[in-house]
Amino acid sequence: MKYVIIDERMRNIEKDKLKELGYTLIEIKQSEEVYPEISSHVDIFACKTGDKIVIEPTQYVYMPKLECFEQGIDNVEAEYPFDIKYNVCTIGKKAIHNFKYTDKKIQQELIKSGYELIQTTQGYTNCSVAVIDDKSAIVTDEGLYKILENQNIDVLFLKDEPDIKLLRTMGYSNKNGFVGGAMARLEDNVIVFGELNKIDRKNKIRKFIEKRNLNIIDFEGLDVIDYGGIIEFEEENLNASSNKIYKNKR
Repeated sequence: MKYVIIDERMRNIEKDKLKELGYTLIEIKQSEEVYPEISSHVDIFACKTGDKIVIEPTQYVYMPKLECFEQGIDNVEAEYPFDIKYNVCTIGKKAIHNFKYTDKKIQQELIKSGYELIQTTQGYTNCSVAVIDDKSAIVTDEGLYKILENQNIDVLFLKDEPDIKLLRTMGYSNKNGFVGGAMARLEDNVIVFGELNKIDRKNKIRKFIEKRNLNIIDFEGLDVIDYGGIIEFEEENLNASSNKIYKNKR
């Protein structure tokens, strides 16, 4: 069975598309521990670390009991940088974050899974990087652009901040969202949470994605919203017994 972890505030049209693609949805619940814009963002409360997905403790209690889920050690807190503990970007076998603040369980799992840990002063690394495949990404942060380039990652650097929305309790925030939280790789697709043309007037993003023979799924007429991305994984029940293996895919 295929799953995606999503922000519970995702629009129904996007939820329906994910279901149409064959995914069962697991929702991150809104939390009062952080500011409203990120209160149910996936990349604030969960992190994929190879074969495991580490969930922040206050969200873990709401999760189904799947073998690939691990409870994190640290709770997120309202003030930066204590809200970034799960916001690690992984691309290929590289993990990029300010590891001074990373949840200790995530660090353990990354090391166990053979990731190279790359230190940066940027805390919102997963928000800021739209990972397209193991060797390519889209970013708006110049510091992360240079780090990824130095790691031989093919990077599309967007100098102008795209118009990506963040949700508040009612309506949009006056803060700008991040590109990494507004799109995600799903198998041979890149899904954009809104209409791609609204943030890609010069078709740079579209050409970068299509160059890799990937399909684009977007939603005509809708503003692009940063939900903190999604996490995709797959549960395979190989036989009728209780023995299961879990295969995670970006």
